[in-house]
Amino acid sequence: MLNSHSHHGHSHHGIHGCTCHTLSNYDRKIKLLWTALIAIASFAALEFGVGYWSHSLALQAESGHLLSDSFALALSLLAAWFVQRQAARGENFAHMRIEAIAAVLNGLGLVAIAVWIAIESVSRLQSPPTEILSLPMLVTAGVGLGVNGFNVFLLHDSSHHDLNVRGAFLHILADLISSIGVIVAAIAIWLMHWLWVDGAVGLFVSSLIFVSAIPLIIQSLNSIRNKVSLEQ
Repeated sequence: MLNSHSHHGHSHHGIHGCTCHTLSNYDRKIKLLWTALIAIASFAALEFGVGYWSHSLALQAESGHLLSDSFALALSLLAAWFVQRQAARGENFAHMRIEAIAAVLNGLGLVAIAVWIAIESVSRLQSPPTEILSLPMLVTAGVGLGVNGFNVFLLHDSSHHDLNVRGAFLHILADLISSIGVIVAAIAIWLMHWLWVDGAVGLFVSSLIFVSAIPLIIQSLNSIRNKVSLEQ
């Protein structure tokens, strides 16, 4: 009898703690997204300037992707803030659908960036530039690797169970891998003067972004469809 009473008391406490726990998770998520947004937006401007100066398409492409990341993170932040308000009122299905829509928009943004980078890369392969400054390209990509690595570490745990954060995480993960590609290209240009590698890395990065975007879009659309079915 005593055990039964104790179990009942524990369950009762869990019910009251649920909303507070959910709101605490959203507070943490908003802080994580803000941190990632500030780091990425600051570096995007620097990377574009260096890419333009050094004539590196790969670096400019990566900065363009970082710019899209900034918009994606801003969108994720807006959705997370709105969700926090809705969750406090207990409107679960509405806020979950908003997050899924934000994730779809993030995926579509990734596709648009991938197409732009692919077009520019093919053009660069057809007519390579006469000079690319490999050392500034290498140093900037190295810093970018550090910035993106920090943000991947920051968002990794939350990305497993949150579609909205997962969209932002995939943006940044693609940036991390593209930073590695730019570093490889810079070294190849520096040591062997292979200017065509700049365009080839850009094409690789665009393919990587596209491949990461499609599953996110499909998963998010399925999530929206399921939530609509549950509401009916």
